[in-house]
Amino acid sequence: MNKVKLGISPLSWTNEALLELGDNISYETCIAEAAQAGFTGIELGRKFPKQPETVIATLASFGLEPVTSWYSGFLAERSVEDEWPEALPMIRHLVALGCQVMVYGECAAGPSAGSAAALSQTPPLENLDLQTYARRVTDFASRVSESGLKLVYHPHVMMPVETVDEIDQFMSAAGEPLSLLLDTGHVAVAGGDYGVVMKRWWHRIGHIHLKDIRRSVRDTLDPHRQTLDEAVHEGVFTVPGDGDLDYGPLIRRIAEHGYDGWLVVEAEQDPVKAPPLAMAKTGFSHISELLEHHSIPFDRNPRHDHG
Repeated sequence: MNKVKLGISPLSWTNEALLELGDNISYETCIAEAAQAGFTGIELGRKFPKQPETVIATLASFGLEPVTSWYSGFLAERSVEDEWPEALPMIRHLVALGCQVMVYGECAAGPSAGSAAALSQTPPLENLDLQTYARRVTDFASRVSESGLKLVYHPHVMMPVETVDEIDQFMSAAGEPLSLLLDTGHVAVAGGDYGVVMKRWWHRIGHIHLKDIRRSVRDTLDPHRQTLDEAVHEGVFTVPGDGDLDYGPLIRRIAEHGYDGWLVVEAEQDPVKAPPLAMAKTGFSHISELLEHHSIPFDRNPRHDHG
């Protein structure tokens, strides 16, 4: 059985969009605590150095590897030829870092009010010409693959592909060069069951975000009044072991069918309310215990603090 690789997102320390969340936390603190929690990889964030050689050297000094990064795409509105020069700097950066995947997040065709839109105001996928859109993303994925990266599509709350049904429609229309990112938390906040997506699209899943939710928060949100940003501030997302999702089915699936990729713990939280190191340790402990229960090998960071 292949080893599973455990990584973490820097979002527990510093939010990418909500600049007030963790803006005071340094890159050095983030990677030191990620290593201390036990992880061997980390996704990129806005505090990371811009030079690939600096990223590699600083991460290696803490026993970490760069995993991947989010790319904000606009293929719902523009052609692959127009998208490519915008994406090329990120592609070159990830290749230079030795990454294997690139995360695509669709940032066009969202709600007209942007981040001020209420959760219920996500434009449905049917607003797009699905076949045209899927063909563009597929062609883009094929071109990215020529650079040595696998493009993984990130279904996301408030974006065109959000629900389980929309994931099914989009992935059915998109071609094989495109892989799927399974984000357990976004599927749940959109009202779905990650297990359904997992079973239907396992052969196309190329990256996994272990993002948990607090149902007590989700169920009290007013979708007609509150925004995704407000939901984050209120604590709708958390790490595995602190939330309500059951990761047993996912780990069993890996044990039975294998998975050649990263499992990345990700939680957008207010670091004042949810101390990042404690949350990172909780997420690592919960997932590592499940992996051990199913005899799935993985590495711990040499700097792992078991306390």
